[in-house]
Amino acid sequence: MSKNETKTDAPESSVDEAAETAKKTGRGFLVITGAKMWFMVTGAVIQLGLPIFLGSPEQFGVFKIVTEAISLINMVMITGTLQAVSKLVSEQPHAAKRVVNQALKLQLFLGLPIAAVYALGSPWIAEQFNDPTLTNLIRLSSLIIAFYAFYAIFVGYLNGVKEFVRQASLDITFATLKMVGIVGLVLLGFGVGGAVAGFVGAAGIICLISGVWVFRIMRTHADRFPAKDEDEDAPKEALKRLLGYLVLIMVYTFALNGLMRADLFVLKSVTSEVPAHLSGAEGLFNLISSKFAGFYGAVLNIARIPYQGVIAVTFVIFPLISESTFKKDRSKTQAYIKDTFRYCLLLIAGVGGLLALNADSIIAGLYSSEYGAAASALAILSVSIIFFALYYVATTIIIGAGRPSVAVVIMAISLAMSAGLNYWFVNEVHDETVAQLDWTPLESQEAATAQGAVQNAIAVAQNRVDLAGPYLLEGANYMESAAVATTIAMFVGFLLSLLWLWKNYGAAAPPMTVVRILAALGALYGVDYLVQLPTAWVAEYGKIGYLGIVAGKMAAMGLLFLVVLFVLREFGEKDLNRVKAVIGKK
Repeated sequence: MSKNETKTDAPESSVDEAAETAKKTGRGFLVITGAKMWFMVTGAVIQLGLPIFLGSPEQFGVFKIVTEAISLINMVMITGTLQAVSKLVSEQPHAAKRVVNQALKLQLFLGLPIAAVYALGSPWIAEQFNDPTLTNLIRLSSLIIAFYAFYAIFVGYLNGVKEFVRQASLDITFATLKMVGIVGLVLLGFGVGGAVAGFVGAAGIICLISGVWVFRIMRTHADRFPAKDEDEDAPKEALKRLLGYLVLIMVYTFALNGLMRADLFVLKSVTSEVPAHLSGAEGLFNLISSKFAGFYGAVLNIARIPYQGVIAVTFVIFPLISESTFKKDRSKTQAYIKDTFRYCLLLIAGVGGLLALNADSIIAGLYSSEYGAAASALAILSVSIIFFALYYVATTIIIGAGRPSVAVVIMAISLAMSAGLNYWFVNEVHDETVAQLDWTPLESQEAATAQGAVQNAIAVAQNRVDLAGPYLLEGANYMESAAVATTIAMFVGFLLSLLWLWKNYGAAAPPMTVVRILAALGALYGVDYLVQLPTAWVAEYGKIGYLGIVAGKMAAMGLLFLVVLFVLREFGEKDLNRVKAVIGKK
């Protein structure tokens, strides 16, 4: 073969490789997006159904506090382990089995002890929320940590070898098991305890299924990734690297999930604090703080919808960035970053904009009228989640590039800012609110007659209403202050991570894409201003009918969003070719 022939073949090989990568990436995104969409469907059944099935916002608030608290640790376990295993496996697929075995041993001395500490610390955790009744539920939920510790290893392996379809299959199975377990036990009459137990059972079953399946898959991959001769110290070095990387990712994930939940935790904690002049109202304050947590937790679920879509992107882009930076291919890394930001921004800005502009209608259609106090918070959170989703993508890219310590520092700054601002803003509202409350507890007294007993009970109930009524009226202010604090912290984190990527890779979302999206959102605002959907229509058309109207309006706005982008030439031939490559048979 001549030199000229070699030069001619090389670019063709590079083009073929790029096309194959685009095809596999696109298909990986589609299947994982499909799994995440199913996750959102099952999550909607849980989050929209439980307020009805449990019978009150207070009980739903208890469920949210318990599950959000355990999720703070769960997500640390699953994300840290998954990304650590995925990165090492994607860099050296021939050593995948060794990485998995080392990770399993590591979790015996990391995951299980963390679960045990969480269980033993359940009384202290409940005390931070000023609600000792949470102790047993928190202790039960600790089992989820142990199951997640090992489940994450198996998902990380599949992600590292780019088995996206199999990874998506596990996601779908787990989401289904969780929905059936949680909702099923609640419907059988086991209440909040049943909901938590259903979560625990689903985590245990998927851990077993994934373990058996992955070990079978690794046997078939032995031929695809044949073992290579390694230095005698290679396994020890790999374990050291795995441990170091895992710890950093766990710290990062703790900060990430703390950022997602700081507002809810601070809201519950601060609103349950009883000032000295209202002594005796502890039970009532706990009840109302759980109600506020239920309201706020409900809108958090809706606001996080765009974030769920972005998770699919990060699952696909992480091993690609890891591989390209490991090979020191700067141009490919830069292209990945630009394309990822562009497509993520197009996805989440559209969805986030629709949620923000239709917040009051969405709340009115999905929940009872008392949840309307959280409508303004939903509008604010729908904007904040746009920044957060892009922030999450940016820090995932930074970690994939082998710089987890940078992601840890940036995320820690955001968490500290969120916690501090939330405490400041929510506490300010609380101080102003309780200062205006004037109440003297009325104790139930013995009565000589049944009629007297009834009158006493009515008097005590009215006494509590006199306090609860003015307090509940301030709910919107509490939730708005938490949402604003969270938005500021998420924006700052996004800005810091974007600046780091620009400095190191010269890559970010194309400026003209941002301009076109702002123009499209402006068009949506105009439509929303002209077409109002009064919440009073719920009584006239019923919830299903009203939701249908809301869905129709949002669908029309979504179509307008795409039309404006097409008219402004945001989408071109390159995008069309990518779509063809993804859906093509070859």
